[in-house]
Amino acid sequence: MTDTPKDARGVDIHVGATCVYGAGVGRSIALVEAVVDGFTDAGRVWLKVVRRSYGATTWGKPRDRVHVGPDRLVIVERLPDCDLPTDLEKAEESRQDRIRSYREGIASLEAGGEVPSYMGSRDEALAYYREWLAELESR
Repeated sequence: MTDTPKDARGVDIHVGATCVYGAGVGRSIALVEAVVDGFTDAGRVWLKVVRRSYGATTWGKPRDRVHVGPDRLVIVERLPDCDLPTDLEKAEESRQDRIRSYREGIASLEAGGEVPSYMGSRDEALAYYREWLAELESR
């Protein structure tokens, strides 16, 4: 790619630039804040997602890196400061909540608490919780 790609307004796109674009969520559009991370050989723009207005985890795992056509985004010089958490911060908070929940489940079972009926025996339940906890802690 020899020419500098341009956004929907004709502004040059460069790595590290902040941008916004509309991402499809069902039959609606979510506003996404992102940072330009590179370019594909086909002329599309790789973006690192900073935060979405909504729909980040509606279906499956949220994507933290996407590519879009250059005419589908708008480069912005600076967005206003925002107190809302980024998608990565939200994901980490959710991960920590699950870790806390699994540790509480393990402690309850080790203290003789009731085993949920869907988890089988006490030993099986402890094995499940420990496996899930180890998986989350390894991330």
